[in-house]
Amino acid sequence: MSLDLHSVLGELTERRRNRRDVNVATMTVVVFFDDAAVGEWARDRTKALSAKHPSRVIVLDATAADDLRAVGTGDWIELGVKESSPEMLRSAVATLSLPEAPVVLIWVAQGIGDDPRFATLSAHMRTVVYNSSVLADDDVALRELITFVKGHPNVAIGDLAYLRLAPWQESVALFFDGKDVIRELFDLRRVEITCGSDSEAYYLLGWLASRLEWTPCSPEAFCNRFGVQIDFSIVREGRARRIRRVVLASSKTQFTAEIDGEGAEAIVLTVEGEHPHPSRCRPINNIDIAALVERAILTGHSDRVFVESLLSAGDVLARRKG
Repeated sequence: MSLDLHSVLGELTERRRNRRDVNVATMTVVVFFDDAAVGEWARDRTKALSAKHPSRVIVLDATAADDLRAVGTGDWIELGVKESSPEMLRSAVATLSLPEAPVVLIWVAQGIGDDPRFATLSAHMRTVVYNSSVLADDDVALRELITFVKGHPNVAIGDLAYLRLAPWQESVALFFDGKDVIRELFDLRRVEITCGSDSEAYYLLGWLASRLEWTPCSPEAFCNRFGVQIDFSIVREGRARRIRRVVLASSKTQFTAEIDGEGAEAIVLTVEGEHPHPSRCRPINNIDIAALVERAILTGHSDRVFVESLLSAGDVLARRKG
């Protein structure tokens, strides 16, 4: 059984026949959601992406009955898929995708760990874009992603929650760019992250652990390769999906990165203790959804650091209550 797409294909053919402009779409973007409010969020962000990168967009609306078929402005297609099977979805995407162009799946729904629709669609995508902190501010969606990636290592997937961390990763790296402080990395004893949701905090912990060869040695501590314990804590505060403050402390020096205010336009870097440094500011750039999705599409399988950070975050979560 397959979805009846005759009306959609007919409309696309008619529009192509009457359209004078050349179709410059370079990819097909498939968007799946199963919550109406989330669907509006997903549509808005996808429109911003397609405005920057002309695309054929296939919206799979799992809140709408299967008789919904609509072709919007440009190459925008809406399908109701509330009762559709995984194979029906796969067939519809294959039928409607642009030939010889990459297909990207933006999945905005929970339960990927046991959702056969996600497993089926993701296996046929060049890139899957996920957002573990858009639906809730706890760690449930991140745990599901970790389980899925472990079971499907060949699926190219990116998480917007991780991609938001780039300004913070750059700021942390900047702390230790001098010869007089590089050894402080191996003397770190405490990490504190203040954030409005869990995913970003665990990703940052996972990134630090994977880069510095830390392994969890208790529910609230890492140990480095020399056996030195590094305690960590997560403080829930501020806007969801945004980090407010990161503190790294060695036995003699404290490194603090924090936003400059509610506008969150810059990160202020402060170093106090044995190696003080005048405060510096780093702008927070490229955090809009379109830019993050673009990064996820461009990196695909090549982002080894993301996978290592995700799995390290998983090691931390495995020691903490689910």
